[in-house]
Amino acid sequence: MALTRYIVFEPPASSGTTDRAVFVRDRFSVWALLVPFLWLLRYGLWISAVVVLVAGFGLAWLGSVEGFGLAGTVLPILLGLIVALEGPSLRAAKYRRKGWRETAAFHADDRAEAELIYYGTSRPAIAAPAPVLAQAPWKTAPRAPRPAATGGFFDAMKAR
Repeated sequence: MALTRYIVFEPPASSGTTDRAVFVRDRFSVWALLVPFLWLLRYGLWISAVVVLVAGFGLAWLGSVEGFGLAGTVLPILLGLIVALEGPSLRAAKYRRKGWRETAAFHADDRAEAELIYYGTSRPAIAAPAPVLAQAPWKTAPRAPRPAATGGFFDAMKAR
């Protein structure tokens, strides 16, 4: 299974709840491709959902116009593709607008592992954001040491 990037948001300090964090999966969504309007509604992106709905009706009307049949078929698929690719970014922007703090971003296999990584690490008691982890510490392999001299062109140039 491929690793997925998760972005973690914590509510603002004024809300009083610091124990609940939201994990946004930053990955292509098949459901957003198939039903973009409903996917946007599911995550509370109302304005984007209305824009997609109006664009969908406009593209359906365009498909009924003589000579635009192919465009009426292809453009709704492209609209779903845009939502599928950029939907997680819209969700993250929504949380940022509401004042939620982005506290971490890391890779995990699924949400359960993401929660384990996030809640399993020791977090400071102050309100400073946690460091951004590029990858889970146990998933990184040590690098092999570079050979000292390969006898190649650049080694000959260094000797000059």
